[in-house]
Amino acid sequence: MNIYLIGMMGSGKSTVGKILAKTMAIPFVDLDHYIKVKKNKSVSNIFREDGESHFRELESDALSHLENSNVLVACGGGIVLNKTNREKLLSTGKIVLLHASISKIAERLKNSIDRPLLQEKERIQELTKIWDERKKDYQETAHIIIDTDMKSPDEISENIVKQVHC
Repeated sequence: MNIYLIGMMGSGKSTVGKILAKTMAIPFVDLDHYIKVKKNKSVSNIFREDGESHFRELESDALSHLENSNVLVACGGGIVLNKTNREKLLSTGKIVLLHASISKIAERLKNSIDRPLLQEKERIQELTKIWDERKKDYQETAHIIIDTDMKSPDEISENIVKQVHC
């Protein structure tokens, strides 16, 4: 069984995932990094050169490749946009939604230059739009929802361990 971390960009999936995988002594895969290595191209470049739909195909392919690997996967923020991906997540693992407020996400991403769906000048507006588009899919897909705003990555990891093993 895999453990999948889902949520918006900046919610802490990669950071928490590394800590959680170490704590649970299981392999960790950051899906965006997996795609980057496989394609030898950054996610931003894939979006810019090949388009978002091509990236979403690569994301689905990567998910299929990892679905029965007994790993902890930090999924890309848009993994839930595809119904087949949601079904695959649900059938192959435990899904944890890391939820952060829009203001907290904007704060965490203020120095980020590699977010293809996020434009600097309208950051809060863009994040709100993305959240509104994905909220239902995130919430309906998650087995566990963790609010990350006021917690450290270590606290979030401890919380997940307790809930996953229940």
